[in-house]
Parts: sequence; C-alpha cells; structure tokens
Amino acid sequence: MAATTRAKPAPRLTYNVTGASRNAARKTILKGLLAYNSEKVGAARWHSVAVVLNDAKGRVLGGLSGWSGWGWMYIELFWLPASLRRQGHGRKLMALAEEEARKRGCVGIYLNTATFQAPDFYPKLGFKPYAVIDDFPPGHKTYFLVKRLD
Repeated sequence: MAATTRAKPAPRLTYNVTGASRNAARKTILKGLLAYNSEKVGAARWHSVAVVLNDAKGRVLGGLSGWSGWGWMYIELFWLPASLRRQGHGRKLMALAEEEARKRGCVGIYLNTATFQAPDFYPKLGFKPYAVIDDFPPGHKTYFLVKRLD
C-alpha cells in the first residue's frame, strides 16, 4: 500500500489595525520595503537636512527640515513665526536648501503645502505643482510641488 503525504496546513494569518506607527510593525515594514527598493534601484543613502534661522543667542527661530536620497531633496517641514514672515527669510532659507541640494548632487526638490499655508510662495521660487488633493484638510487643498535643478 502506498503511503499518502499530507500537505501542511497553511499558517493561520490574521489582520490587525493599529494606531502605532513607531513600533515593531513599522520597523518590519520599513526593513522589507528598503530591502525591496534596494534590489530594484540600489541602496539609498538618505541624509537629513535642516536649514534654520537663529537669533543672536543661537536659538532656532524657524526654518526647514527634510532629507535627500536617490538624487532628490524632500522638504518635509518649513515654518517661520508670523513676525518673521514677508521679510525675505523664507526665500533665503529656500535658497540655502537649494544650494545644499546641488552640493549633494540632487536633480530636484519636492514638497507639499496647503491652501492655508504658502501655496503662492513656492511658485515664485520656481516650484511647479504636479498634484493636488481637494478637501485635504476638509475645506482646503494640499498641493505637491517640484523644482528641477538640472
């Protein structure tokens, strides 16, 4: 009589929804995504960037921060207090960020801004919109802008 081989039962999979983004699940997802991306386009060398405006005592008054990798710079955060706006500080901070992007060999810079933030500021610096999300946040729009440096 022939021996029968039983197939192993498939492992039981479950789905979970969590609000935590800096936990082990995020680390596992990030590690897997980075490995996959590296297989396809090579390892990224991500480098943080910050361009800040300081007072005479060296305290940070505002500025921008983000990172560069794969030949692009992303500006994640940009803020100046209301008392320092419309005086050329934002333009200077962006010029320094662009200079740093060029030093890093970046071909461009990208960012996003909402209608209640600075949607008219970035086009004056050569940024062009490439996407918009209506009603994000509700009653507003979020614009995604890019500036090529090459």
